[in-house]
Amino acid sequence: MIDPSVQKDSTLRTMRSLLAGVTGLVTVAVGTAGAQEDEAARQSACEQLPYSIMLDIKRIRDDRGTITIDLHGDDPEKFLKSGAKLSRTRIPAAAGDMKVCLPVEKPGVYAVALYQDRDSDQKLDKSWIGIPSEPFGVSRDAPIRLGPPKHREAAFEVTGPLTPVTITLTRANRRGAEPR
Repeated sequence: MIDPSVQKDSTLRTMRSLLAGVTGLVTVAVGTAGAQEDEAARQSACEQLPYSIMLDIKRIRDDRGTITIDLHGDDPEKFLKSGAKLSRTRIPAAAGDMKVCLPVEKPGVYAVALYQDRDSDQKLDKSWIGIPSEPFGVSRDAPIRLGPPKHREAAFEVTGPLTPVTITLTRANRRGAEPR
């Protein structure tokens, strides 16, 4: 009989190994048949993980630059704070809607913030008063008012593979974020 603690360690190592193998796995759906076949293969690989997020990113206006995706954990104090993200993924932007699979290590509460880095300078450009000047979005399409959204409005729970999350890109204007 195998000691349960040894079996648990072995299972954790296997899960971490699988996760490490697909950490760079990003699933991007675009309009061509070949890309759809690639999408199916990548999604199948993502489904093999016990925990993952399937992002549905809406309203990407053009294919300039990259989409930068930041995964945040369950701590409201760290949400959207510099250096506090769990992971960052960058993928080429594609006009229209995109589906992106993000692996996560364990079940729990997460939130996602993303932006279209249209000039590919690897930072979210902002106006002189700190309002984003590049398209951005937050999980659950959390409302953007006179400041950043609250963690509780963006948080969702991952309990298995391909947890669906929709994010609609928006642009800020003088009255706050544009209507979704």
